[in-house]
Amino acid sequence: METEEQIEKKDRISIFRYNAILSILFFLGSALYLSSQIPNFSFSQFTISQMSYFLDPKQLTFFNLLFIIKCFLDLSFTFYVFKYFNLKIYSPAAIIWLIAVLSFGLLGFFPTHKFFYIHLAIVYILFFFWTLSEYLFAALTKNEDFKYLTNNLLLIQLGTIILFIATDNFNGVFEIIYMFIIFFWLMVFIGRYLK
Repeated sequence: METEEQIEKKDRISIFRYNAILSILFFLGSALYLSSQIPNFSFSQFTISQMSYFLDPKQLTFFNLLFIIKCFLDLSFTFYVFKYFNLKIYSPAAIIWLIAVLSFGLLGFFPTHKFFYIHLAIVYILFFFWTLSEYLFAALTKNEDFKYLTNNLLLIQLGTIILFIATDNFNGVFEIIYMFIIFFWLMVFIGRYLK
């Protein structure tokens, strides 16, 4: 039986429950707004990160800040998830999740127009660790249906990555599709398994 203090503490951290969803909506909404400010910019030709080539210094500061704000929103969600599953910060699932979340924030410090190869390496790390973290967190739920859904979504994500790389068409359309698949996964994860 939980004490009143434990229930109150759970209620306090529950405000972070939807932050991962908010972070995706905030990031994509802001990126779409910024892209509309760039004449002839197209997500079918450029990645979201490549907007940095076209932005003035003021816009660029805001753009880089988007990655960091999303990272902080995701970190607060991470805090909630770790508490929910009683995960230790040094457990494999926690470390992998943190690497994925922090990698996204690092993109704001290493914009592609200045640090192309570092930015690209961070993107690869982000994709790898986020994909792995989805699998591990689905396993934490111990729900066979969710594990099955996650495995199928991961196949779609990997298939999408291979398709866009094989056709040399790694662009903003791919990134938006990938983020919406993650968004759907998070909606199911939060809605059904983080109550």
